[in-house]
Amino acid sequence: MYSEEYEQKGFPFRDFLLKLILVVIFVFLLVWLLPKFITPKIVTKTTKGESVDLSPLTSQIFADNLEKMKNAAISYYTTERLPKEVGDYDKMTLSDMIGKKLLVPLIDKNNKACDVEKSYVKITKLDEEYILKVNLKDSEKEDYILVHLGCYNYCDSDVCEKQSSDVAIKASKPTSTVPIKESKTPNNPPQKQPENPTPSNDPEKKPTPSDDPVPPPPEEPGYLYEYQKTTGAEFSKWSAWSNWSKTSCDTKEINCSDKSINCLNKLQRFDRKEKIGTYDKKYAKTRSVVIQTGSYQQKSCSKYNYVIINKTTYATTTTTTYTTINTITKTTAHTVGGWKYNGRAEYKNPPRDTNDTHYVFVGANYSYCNDTCTTFPNYYYDSYTYTGGLQQVSSTTSTPGETSTHSSTSSSTSSSVTASCGSYETKTIPIYDTINITEADYRKEPLYGTVCYQSTKNRKLLDAGKTVTKWSKYNDKDLLDNGWYYTGAKKLDK
Repeated sequence: MYSEEYEQKGFPFRDFLLKLILVVIFVFLLVWLLPKFITPKIVTKTTKGESVDLSPLTSQIFADNLEKMKNAAISYYTTERLPKEVGDYDKMTLSDMIGKKLLVPLIDKNNKACDVEKSYVKITKLDEEYILKVNLKDSEKEDYILVHLGCYNYCDSDVCEKQSSDVAIKASKPTSTVPIKESKTPNNPPQKQPENPTPSNDPEKKPTPSDDPVPPPPEEPGYLYEYQKTTGAEFSKWSAWSNWSKTSCDTKEINCSDKSINCLNKLQRFDRKEKIGTYDKKYAKTRSVVIQTGSYQQKSCSKYNYVIINKTTYATTTTTTYTTINTITKTTAHTVGGWKYNGRAEYKNPPRDTNDTHYVFVGANYSYCNDTCTTFPNYYYDSYTYTGGLQQVSSTTSTPGETSTHSSTSSSTSSSVTASCGSYETKTIPIYDTINITEADYRKEPLYGTVCYQSTKNRKLLDAGKTVTKWSKYNDKDLLDNGWYYTGAKKLDK
């Protein structure tokens, strides 16, 4: 009884849960499918009769891709990258922009990559601003926008977009127009543009290319619209580059755009290191020498000569004077007094003088050097040895190997001197000290410097080009298809 009753009553909670799951699935399918049936599909015909879907989703994806290209171009074109001369332009394909890491590949609504070669940005220098053309081609259509750029008082960078209420996408393949709302800078209202700007007839001041037309004004019944067509300047062929000739290193290169009518001369420069003369290069080293630094008079044994070297008193064992060292020069090269000439030798490092050996610097050996020595040369020295003999004594009144008791006589005191040195006399006692000196040799070596050369070429301006103006009806296909473009001016059709 219990089982039958249980089965008849069923399990209400399980039935409820199953029904709830079915309702959720139904609602999900309804939400997913309903927009496909109620969202209108906007289709327009191109000039070739092709159907193009302009539904809101399609237009928004296309507009977003255009906006990405525009913003990347504005951030890239800093002052140094902007065209310099009126009429000059710079162009980057979408492939270039991706290669410069300005953008990643753009995907359209069909999940296909936009054409990287036919999609491009092109910036052209006008009189006081720039015109940026942003052209996009995806798997279904190709459109472009024109953006005015300049250095305005509300810019946060080198150049920024001219503020206006709308920027229109002008069709080249579908003829539709898809508006893109431009973001406005806070606290800076859009600048109002003149209704009928006056076009310039000077091709140099207004060389508007035919593929970058001014956006057409909205059609107004009863008006004629101004069209212009500009023919380009005509030049002679460039001459061949001239032979290289020396020039001032202040000379600037001239590398202008071939499209500019002011570009009639070009100059390229080449710099290199060359010998420009010679100079006396100094090769110097420091060594220790014994040199006379003073003298004084003293009562001394007449049989000996005395000398003080580095504060020590020496007696010579002969009557030969030590002071002849002062007369030896680099041209002596022979025995002088008690100084015996030993000859000339070559030294890598200069020798040091001692009490009884003296060296005289003669010159340097550059035989192993090239135009210039990368290290110090070797040095030549004449050497001399003192033959008079030197023996340390306690005073000038003592003899070598003997000490004696003695006293000297001065102006205030007098006493007798007893010593076995014979007679006494007042002698001049030289004083020598060891000091460091710098000895140098000079050699003429080449002097190198930067020498600059220039090469030039030129051409002639044969025809500066001209701009022709016509007034006609709105959207005159005969004119627009043959290189004419709107100037933005209009007048009443009388």
